[in-house]
Amino acid sequence: MVGAPGEHPWTRGVRVTRAVLAAVEADALRGYAADEEACGYLRGPAGDGRCDEHQRLVNTASRLHALDPEQYFRTARTFFSFNEKKFADALDAAAREGRPVKVMYHSHLDAGAYFSPTDAAVMSMGEPPAVEGGPVVMGPGPAWPLAFLVTSVRAGSIAEHGLFVWDPASRAFVAAELTVTDDG
Repeated sequence: MVGAPGEHPWTRGVRVTRAVLAAVEADALRGYAADEEACGYLRGPAGDGRCDEHQRLVNTASRLHALDPEQYFRTARTFFSFNEKKFADALDAAAREGRPVKVMYHSHLDAGAYFSPTDAAVMSMGEPPAVEGGPVVMGPGPAWPLAFLVTSVRAGSIAEHGLFVWDPASRAFVAAELTVTDDG
């Protein structure tokens, strides 16, 4: 993970404005209607865990599946993928502006707000399953100092949210505190 321990307070928990959470929920509902997991990121002022800005990313999983259904056996309904170069550029620009990216989010369709084994393998720089239901290999930890928000959409309605952060001691993603605030 980039940065020294304690350098990124949002890797322990975040405060998200109601407006930003509403934007995440709207994106998750849009994704549900399109039969795809929504994904994007949240950012805010440096120095604390507050997130007051939302940015949607394009889920490229179905495009990858169409190109190579054997390697990319999941569609965007059960997997999210994004242009990592564009995301890395956004991280760099946000840091220069003093408004770092703090949270990556994605939605689950008709499933809970949990960090799946595939999510954990991919976000820890490990290996996702080679086949549906296959084993995953955890990596050394996230490439980016972020928290990870999962929003569950069931039957077209927001069901729950879960926030997860990397715990280097256990080499696993663990639940963290998500606080919703009224400040904008």
